[in-house]
Amino acid sequence: MKRLLVLIMALAMTLSLAACGGSNAAPVAVPSTPEQVEVEFTEEQQALAEDFMSMAEEYDAIADKVNASPELLENEELVTAMNDLADEIIKADECFASPETLTPEVMGALTVAIEVGRTFIAEANAALEEIGH
Repeated sequence: MKRLLVLIMALAMTLSLAACGGSNAAPVAVPSTPEQVEVEFTEEQQALAEDFMSMAEEYDAIADKVNASPELLENEELVTAMNDLADEIIKADECFASPETLTPEVMGALTVAIEVGRTFIAEANAALEEIGH
């Protein structure tokens, strides 16, 4: 259970670092004409978004397993950590709102967060199987 909690906290910290925080880049100029210029996502950005969504769905499956276990739901630390982690996933998801927010730095941080998320999911699955869930 302690390993599970440590992994949850590590993922939460990683995702908070990846969440579209401030940037030192110059502001993007808005066209002076009333027409909006539509920018499309690159293939790399789309692939990252698909990978992130896949990881988030896997996390949801783990959360469903925890929610189905009354004994796990009694563990306030675990429930709080899972809720905090879900909040961080939601924040990171906001990075995919537009192509401009997916700078190379943000994409790199999100890639690390996805890897950490997948590690957490694997460890959480192993821990849940160990206790019979």
